[in-house]
Amino acid sequence: MAFPALFAPLESPVIDQDPFDPKEQVRQATDIVDLLGGYLDLRRQGRIYRGLCPFHDDSRPSLHVDPERQFWKCWVCDVGGDVFSFVMHKENVTFREALELLAERAGIQLRRSPQAKVEPGSPQDKRTLYGALEWAARQYHQCLLNSPEAAAARKYVEDRKISRESVQRFHIGFAPNSWQWLIDRARGTPYTPEVLQAAGVAGRSETSGRFYDLFRGRVMFPIRDTQRQCVALGGRILPELADDRTGKYYNSPETKLFHKSEQFYGLDLARDSAELRSSQSPHRSVIVMEGYTDVVMAHQFGVSNAIAVLGTALTERHIRVLRRFTDTIYLVLDGDEAGQRRTNEILELFVAEQVDVRILTLPEEYDPCEFFLERGPEAFHELLKHSVDALEHKVRTLTVGLNPAADTHRAHQAMEEILAVLAKAPRLQAGTDASLRMREQQLLARLARQFLIEESEIRARLQELRRLAKPRSGDLSQPTLTTPLTPTKMGPGETELLEIMTLDPALAERAIEQVSASDLSTPAARGLFAAFRRLYEQGESLDLVRVMTDLEDAHLKSVLVELDENARAKEEKSQKPAPQRLEELVRRLHQRREDQQRRQKEAALEQGRLSDEEELRLLLELHEQDQRKHQQR
Repeated sequence: MAFPALFAPLESPVIDQDPFDPKEQVRQATDIVDLLGGYLDLRRQGRIYRGLCPFHDDSRPSLHVDPERQFWKCWVCDVGGDVFSFVMHKENVTFREALELLAERAGIQLRRSPQAKVEPGSPQDKRTLYGALEWAARQYHQCLLNSPEAAAARKYVEDRKISRESVQRFHIGFAPNSWQWLIDRARGTPYTPEVLQAAGVAGRSETSGRFYDLFRGRVMFPIRDTQRQCVALGGRILPELADDRTGKYYNSPETKLFHKSEQFYGLDLARDSAELRSSQSPHRSVIVMEGYTDVVMAHQFGVSNAIAVLGTALTERHIRVLRRFTDTIYLVLDGDEAGQRRTNEILELFVAEQVDVRILTLPEEYDPCEFFLERGPEAFHELLKHSVDALEHKVRTLTVGLNPAADTHRAHQAMEEILAVLAKAPRLQAGTDASLRMREQQLLARLARQFLIEESEIRARLQELRRLAKPRSGDLSQPTLTTPLTPTKMGPGETELLEIMTLDPALAERAIEQVSASDLSTPAARGLFAAFRRLYEQGESLDLVRVMTDLEDAHLKSVLVELDENARAKEEKSQKPAPQRLEELVRRLHQRREDQQRRQKEAALEQGRLSDEEELRLLLELHEQDQRKHQQR
């Protein structure tokens, strides 16, 4: 039930070099808490971090950083934004210069290829790919529920004790053991074989050129991003169809939508769990397991903060995604020897990222799915309580049965290995979180006692190893002159429109289809509306983070943060749902547009410079407008 590659030996992270989306690459590679923490002393307070704002004489922490949304805002300056706008203000640079600084810091080489225009409905159109994957997931789900072809799959699901509620919640499906089942069903839809291939559910033969279904004879698990959009599919082969050439698990290949080094199975559901949603809890946690059914079973038994990686080793990019949602990561390992070894292989990654990771080792005979079915959730939570810090796990592994006085060679090797891991962590500074400083001090004191060495000697060796470590590139810790910060105001109607657009990508699409830029009166409103429209026309997601990344104007980024804050506050208090408010607002904007056009026509008639034919046409238009208005009353 485990993915063997989950805890594979670490390699240097490889960033997908998509020449058409460098801003998104750099944003994903840059964690806002990590970046701003290089400038400011940030302290955790519930869901957010707070620090003294560098853009005004701040005596109380008025700058807030939201790690989940990757936004910052100063409530005194009334400005905010993302990682790009912070660097623009702090380093007094243009957007392009900020992009280059952050790319260098993340080790990304920017390409300067021009952005090609994407044809709607084409394999390059992201909106079409999202639609194709949702459609495919729905076909597989309905097949599992209703098709005679899925009888064996339904029995497999039943044998695994997966409930019908879990099948519905995770949208589990079945791909029949046919080469053309999905492609045949796509005839008459907008989803051509080329689109299905680009979405990662179809392949093409190199010899015949024919398209074929990638998933055959597999129980299907849709993989969704944190915005609940289907970005890929994973399949588990039915046992009776498995052979030596067929992998048990198979995921969609990498596509424009899917990058397995930053995606998780189940995070779209886990982010709504009580363990992750409580802004008051200082210990938000997520549980990383090793397979689809492990996650499904955990949720089925009420452990709703369980997720899984997708057949790949945990990477730095995975960790940076999780840091937006959680304070503590629990790794659930099978109780065999391989599970023990895998912990040590990824430990350096967590130490380097200063993440609180804890190891939960199951009894030897269990995987998570079996444990829940036989022992229940109470026993699992008891194991969670006794999970150990990953560093502690390493120390225990290296020192089991060790007598430092008798086996000095092994003791020296163990000490060097432990200190090599500690050296990966960022240097402790005055602004370092107190718990991290205390953690290191306690560990060094314990090592001194355990290995019978003076603590000063251990600390000196650690400092030596840190000096030998390669420094992080693109250090942005030196402050420079800042650019002036001025908020931009908008009218109430356009403010409400853009607030609603930030709430939901679907509402943003509806607004774009019904509202024109000419309905907006201020440059700021038109600039933000144009950003939404530009992404819409390119087939991109209208998720707020994606729009923020696309903007290159620091002031517009600040306005967007303010709109987002206000929109969420209003949504909690409003008695009308957002779709109804949008409908009423669009109606008012259309009415205002008609009234303005009427005044222009009346003014033209009063001037008396029109021909008889033009006057008649305008009079008829005014009459028709009056009739429509009368019918609507």
